[in-house]
Formats: sequence, structure tokens, C-alpha cells
Amino acid sequence: MKDFLKKLIAGFVIGVGGIIPGLSGGILAVSMGLYKPTVDALAGFFKAPKKNFLFLLPIGIGGVIGLVLFMFLIDWLFADFRTAIICLFLGLVAGSIPSMLRECNAEGYRRHYPLYSVIGFAVAFGLILLGMLTTGGAQRDITPLNAAFGGAVIMMGVLLPGLSISFILINLGLYEGLLAVFTSPPKLYLEARAQGQAFLPSLGAACSNLGLMACALLGMAIVAVPVIFLVKRVIEKHHGPAYYVLFGILLATMLGCVLQEVLTLVHEESYVFTLGRGLIYAVLLAAGCLISLKSEKFIHFKEEDEAKTDELAGEIQA
Repeated sequence: MKDFLKKLIAGFVIGVGGIIPGLSGGILAVSMGLYKPTVDALAGFFKAPKKNFLFLLPIGIGGVIGLVLFMFLIDWLFADFRTAIICLFLGLVAGSIPSMLRECNAEGYRRHYPLYSVIGFAVAFGLILLGMLTTGGAQRDITPLNAAFGGAVIMMGVLLPGLSISFILINLGLYEGLLAVFTSPPKLYLEARAQGQAFLPSLGAACSNLGLMACALLGMAIVAVPVIFLVKRVIEKHHGPAYYVLFGILLATMLGCVLQEVLTLVHEESYVFTLGRGLIYAVLLAAGCLISLKSEKFIHFKEEDEAKTDELAGEIQA
């Protein structure tokens, strides 16, 4: 039960990392020591279905709870505090960089490894600039095709550590639209009831975006299996280069998010930058970085304690 609860909490944290701008569910899984076991359990699910199901169940439940809960929270906060939130979570992802670098060098360091980060950065930033040029800093309308593409991006972000799903979706102009698709049912239902509509018509209004949700879920399903097996194979055979590529992508998404936010603020005629706002943003950035670093140390401390407890238990039994 203790192990189930621990994995449930870990899954919750990973789910939160999937939706909050600046965090990466994958890198959080890496920092908690859950990433490789999870990929192995998914890729080899049918080799030991019961064992893998019991391992993945609490992580999946926690992930869904964290994703859904913070989806509504971010949808509410983004309306009035978008720039402040992005500064906070830029700090959070910056604080996860040491953990990412340790994983990059887990199997040794080679002089040419940083070149893979340059390649990852160049490709990712090129795609980000292309997306910004095509959207002009604006949010795209969510069509069935965009919803499916967004779902595919979400699944790739879940499975590839270092990729911030939210940053990528923000850069592509899809983040707020997809949030609205998944958070709209209760809003639409309450609006319909407030207008005096009966229960069934109100329920019908709440279900108006189910088609777009289905397209997003389809996009997730299409990329899930091939990405799982690809990740397992690449990480096992090319651990260092793979993680350095992901590190370059992480840096590109951070820079792209900053540029995207600046572009958005430039288009807002009512926005005025002041010294007070700048100080608030700087404090939030530093706070996010500190929280991320402290959380990582806490998690590692718990893992070390658990390992010692298991070792002591084995000695007692012997």
C-alpha cells in the first residue's frame, strides 16, 4: 500500500509536469527514478502483464488526476497571470537542468556529446521559429487536425524526457485552445443552465467539444506505441547522445517560450512593462528554480532512505 501511494503521488507530480508551462513530465520521472522502469513496463507489457499493470496503475491514476486538476487551474490562472506563471515555471524547468545533465552523463561523457545538443537545439528552435512565423504570436483555432496533432505532441512530451509539452504547444499556438477544449464542458453546461435551458440541452452543449477531445486522444494513441519502442531502443543503445539531443531541445523550448511571450505582449496594446513587474517576474523565476532544486533533493533523499531501508530489511531477514 505504501508503494502504491508513493507511485500515485509520483504519477500526480508527473501529470502536473505535463500540463504546467516550463515543466517536463519526462524529466520529473527521470529525477524520481521512474522513467526507465516505466518505459520498460510499457514496452514489455505483455511479457508480464500482471506485474506491469500493477506497476503502471498508480502512476497512471496519479498522472490523470494531476493533469486534469491542474488543467483547470492553469486555464483559470492563464487568463490574468500568463506572464507571471510562465516566469515561475521557466524557473522550475531551469532547476531541473542539473538532473537532466546528470542523466546525460549517467553512462560516461564524451567530448562530442555537446554537438548532439547543438543539433537538437537547432532543429527544435527552427521548428519553433517556423511556428511563430506562421502564427504571428497568435493562438490557432482548434480544428480536428490540430487537436490530433496536439494530442500527438502531448504523448511525445510524456514519453521523451526534457520535452515540455506545454512550451511546445505554446510555441505552436495550440496551448490555450487545447486547454479550452478539455476544460469547456462544465463551463458550457453552467452557461446553458444560466440561460434557462433544461438539463438535456445543457448537457448537449457541454458535450459539443467531445469530437475534438476524441481527435486529441486519437493523436495520442497513434504515436504512443511507436514512440515507446523507439525511446527504449535509442536510450538503451545511445543513452548519452539521446539525452544530449533532448537537452538541446529543452533549451530551445525555453528560449522559444520567452520569445513567444515577448511577441504576445508586444501585440497587447494595454500592456505596460514597469520596474515593479520586472522585479516580480525575476522573483518568480528565482523561486521556481529554487523549488525545483529543493524538490529534486527531497526526492533523491527519499529514494536513498528507501534503498537503505530495503538493504537493512534484507540483512535482518538473512
